[in-house]
Amino acid sequence: MKIPYLQISNSYSNYKAVPAVILLMSVLVLSVVSGVLAAFGNVILLIALLGLYGSVFVIAAPTTWTVWIIFIMVFLISGPSAYFIRFTQLQWFTVLVSAALILPLILHILHSRRNILYSSTSKDLILPAFFLLLVIFSTIIDRPQFADFVNASRHYFLMWPLMLIFMFGLIPEKVVEQIWKALLVVAVVQFPMALYQYIFVSQKSTRLSPFDAVVGTFPGNISGGGDSAGMAILLLITILLTIALWREKKIYGRWAILIISTGIGTLALAEVKLPVMLLPIAIGLYYRKEILRRPVESITIVIAVIVIMSGILLMYEKLHYGGGSADAFSANRPPPTIYEHISRALDPESESVELGQKGRVSLLINWWDMNVKSGDIQHSLFGYGMGSTHTSKLGVGELASRIPYQINTTTTIILLWETGILGHLVFFLILLLGARTSELAAKHEAIPDIHRILLRVGAVGLIILIFMLPYKNVHLYSNPTQFLMMFMLGQAAYWSIFIKKLNLKVAH
Repeated sequence: MKIPYLQISNSYSNYKAVPAVILLMSVLVLSVVSGVLAAFGNVILLIALLGLYGSVFVIAAPTTWTVWIIFIMVFLISGPSAYFIRFTQLQWFTVLVSAALILPLILHILHSRRNILYSSTSKDLILPAFFLLLVIFSTIIDRPQFADFVNASRHYFLMWPLMLIFMFGLIPEKVVEQIWKALLVVAVVQFPMALYQYIFVSQKSTRLSPFDAVVGTFPGNISGGGDSAGMAILLLITILLTIALWREKKIYGRWAILIISTGIGTLALAEVKLPVMLLPIAIGLYYRKEILRRPVESITIVIAVIVIMSGILLMYEKLHYGGGSADAFSANRPPPTIYEHISRALDPESESVELGQKGRVSLLINWWDMNVKSGDIQHSLFGYGMGSTHTSKLGVGELASRIPYQINTTTTIILLWETGILGHLVFFLILLLGARTSELAAKHEAIPDIHRILLRVGAVGLIILIFMLPYKNVHLYSNPTQFLMMFMLGQAAYWSIFIKKLNLKVAH
């Protein structure tokens, strides 16, 4: 005797199995295709393969899964794989999966029948859209090369869908909170990795600046430098977040001590002068309004942070500058004090013949002389196009092939050369207005307390990224920093939209 319910249930189970069968068949087809492409050994074909895998995964998996995969890849896997075995292609996989997030975003917008061009949301997209259009325009008007476009696409375009995913609420608020907590775990993990790199890599290195090898789980090269600045930015933000959560009794004291102590220890092992100097500024920005309400407590905290900052900088003299290795901007013996190291970095005449580098100030002066001072209006305003300062296996940019020294060492210099004054100004405004939006949203009482804390931390984090513009190129070249930047911008935009919707309901 057949029971109708069981027939229906079995039929439904078979129906549910169809997507799994399709996914399995797709994996088999992709495996065959990947074998064929891998046989050619072509980097472009490999990138296309990674993009294909990423698109299939993003379509098949929930959006939250995809974001967690990107998180784990950028903060824990792609860095060590590049550092120890020089497998850098995973960075392409990460950004291509991020780009593929545009697919669930489009489906979400179509499903919700939201016209973003005519909604209040469109105002939050004006500056990012204008920046990307400027990048495209700057490239088109100055002899674009296909290699330049491929090189720079992951720097300029492919992470923005991640911001939109957070902005449009495809990631639940609870998951956003979990990502912030996961960042605290990532910050703790940096210490044992940095300790290993300091003892077993930098101490045995004969490079001019062996301390650059301490990068934690961030991208780098075991025989060269790496993304120590990106790691330091994460540590600054997580230390601030820990203090904020601890003061609001959202985290246990023992966990706060662990996170802060390991963060400070990692900053001491890695030579990152400016991020360390930004530590008291970050704390001061976050608690600036409490100084008058709680002057004794607030001033005590700021003084303690300044003492910690000074201690870390003094430790650099013992840990990094006492070994006799040459400074990054001088062929001579390094200066014996941290003060002289900082002065050397700001000296317009400083340069390193061995590394083919000029100091940050020198690079800025050279850009001014070759563009603005010479009367080149087009390149002053719009630059030479995306990828023109970059060199990779795919090709060499126009400027990288013409100028005998490295010019893509800071985001400010890259943006000025590639997108001109206008591109740099718009990028600066994106970070500045993102910080303002995050700060304003944090004041709204309808937002849960924990998210108001996260918004205030995000606002300070975006300000830190502004300070880092003339210091390092992490905004464009560091996948972890790009994830963090898009995460904070998306968080600010999401709650800004939430407040606008709330105000409309109250008005009606």
